[in-house]
Amino acid sequence: MEFERVCPWADRRDMVDSGCLIAPNVRLGRLRLLFRWSRFALRSVRSRDFDFVANACRASARLLLATLRDLRRNVACNICGWQGGGFYPIVGPGYYETATVCPRCLCQDRHRSLVFVLERRTDFFAPQREVLEVAPMQSFQQYCLARKGNRGYRSFDLERFAMDRGDITCMHYPSDHYDYFLGFHVLEHIPAEARALAEIRRVLRPGGTAILQVPIDWSLPSTIEYEQPRPRETGHVRRYGVDFGARLAAAGFAVEAVSVCALGDEPLLQRHGLSFEPIYFARKPGG
Repeated sequence: MEFERVCPWADRRDMVDSGCLIAPNVRLGRLRLLFRWSRFALRSVRSRDFDFVANACRASARLLLATLRDLRRNVACNICGWQGGGFYPIVGPGYYETATVCPRCLCQDRHRSLVFVLERRTDFFAPQREVLEVAPMQSFQQYCLARKGNRGYRSFDLERFAMDRGDITCMHYPSDHYDYFLGFHVLEHIPAEARALAEIRRVLRPGGTAILQVPIDWSLPSTIEYEQPRPRETGHVRRYGVDFGARLAAAGFAVEAVSVCALGDEPLLQRHGLSFEPIYFARKPGG
């Protein structure tokens, strides 16, 4: 089957039994995108961010074109197996990207890159490995549960749909327990960065690894701290510069930056619509 050829990990029977088959209806995914863009446009009208309204309208206008383009099979999502003519837009405060989202599972290029790296560099998806994720995306959380057979995965957030409610700066999980901690595009929202990193280090077992990514401004040699969250930057409290890895090292981690560019050839990376932004492996000493 096409799904199994694109995603060789998948056993459809096991996924259905576990209740973790993610985003089975691409039409529903398109409607969810249109709803998100419309809601964002209305909120932006209220805040008088009319450039954001324009971006949401541009994305909505591209929906019909993207749907027609899906008669071709130029790209494939390595998370849900969808194939189409190209990935869909993503819109939010301060950003508009034209080819990022899978219309079936709604995972973004950074999630597809994460899976690509995890499969080639880790045993993250082995059921016996204990994984803790902060602020998960709903469909990616379902994907992790499916891959791990509903074992060895836990998530938390202050709100939304995580499995537990919790604060990254004061976690209620045991020390020296988790093999992997996953935090994607989270730390830029956390004022107490040092406390969050200390907590991540605490819950990891010796030799465990935090897998982290933040948006980085590569023109900045040093991170800029904001006095208050920036609403036009999705509430970011800082703009990370090229010193992000050094900040992790200062918190006591052994740091390695990994890019998909080192793990696959360009045609494969383009077909899966992967982000080239580095993913940081921050290893706790010991083990």
